[in-house]
Amino acid sequence: MCIENTLGGMTSNGSRSPFERLKEHYDHEELVCRECGFEDEDGTWDAEADGADIVYTHTCPRCGAEREHTLGLSDRETAQEHVQEYR
Repeated sequence: MCIENTLGGMTSNGSRSPFERLKEHYDHEELVCRECGFEDEDGTWDAEADGADIVYTHTCPRCGAEREHTLGLSDRETAQEHVQEYR
């Protein structure tokens, strides 16, 4: 059985994509704000994909500092053209 994951891909029931595992890492290991030192124990990172990049973001609830990790997946122009074709 396959299910749609949060990034729009398909995974087998019970398995996670490398991108989901990376988000899980950020959710557990990267929640201390570099600006004010606050540890956001209940916080999570958001993930958005546009076909060329996956951008993980987190905002500190205490000081509002934003952190971002961006992973490039492929040639941006080619990927964006592909995404436009299927909208």
